[in-house]
Amino acid sequence: MKVFKFQIVDSLPAIYDERTDLLVISDLHLGLEKTMTAKGNYIPQNQLDTMKEEIKKAKDRKGADRILINGDLKNQFKTSYSENEEVKELLNFLAFSFDEIIVVEGNHDTFIDSALKDNGIEMKEYHLEDGILFVHGDKRLKDIDVEDEKNIDTVVIGHEHPAITLKDDIGVKEKIPALLHGNLDEKRKLVVLPAFSRIANGTSVNEVPKRELLSPILKNS
Repeated sequence: MKVFKFQIVDSLPAIYDERTDLLVISDLHLGLEKTMTAKGNYIPQNQLDTMKEEIKKAKDRKGADRILINGDLKNQFKTSYSENEEVKELLNFLAFSFDEIIVVEGNHDTFIDSALKDNGIEMKEYHLEDGILFVHGDKRLKDIDVEDEKNIDTVVIGHEHPAITLKDDIGVKEKIPALLHGNLDEKRKLVVLPAFSRIANGTSVNEVPKRELLSPILKNS
């Protein structure tokens, strides 16, 4: 299945651009389960292992040699030793698995410059390639100084963690991660990635009014 220029990677929350050999994921929120457990909500501490398995599956299925993380690699706005160790472990795994790693800055991505530099990675405000603009989605597009803006035909964001909520006949609800796509304006397409984290809360886009969405890009689209 394709969405504009991208292939959907089976049931995984990832997309792949064959022309640029780029696997794209967003909103990993490493360390989230420890944050939730500290608040009294026990979550099995296996998110990192699950992510590594799913990234490997996506790479194997598409043969990707490049990967882009479209923001929110980590969860805490500050940091902790355990979260920092998870970031290092994942980056080491990616460095072993891919020829190139691109990291776009998300609003949670503080205190990771050292771990990125250890793997030769420089965090970017945005990444523009082949007419596709990758930004996290927490800022308005007009607030980002993008070079060669006229050649953008597709914008890819994360941040929103889009999902849809389904309800059965007896009223039981289930929230399912969703990939959104449509027109941003008359000239540009928009793709909104689901969170790669399986435990990150999502915005139920079929229940939440547009004015209450998280991303200013979606609010103004």
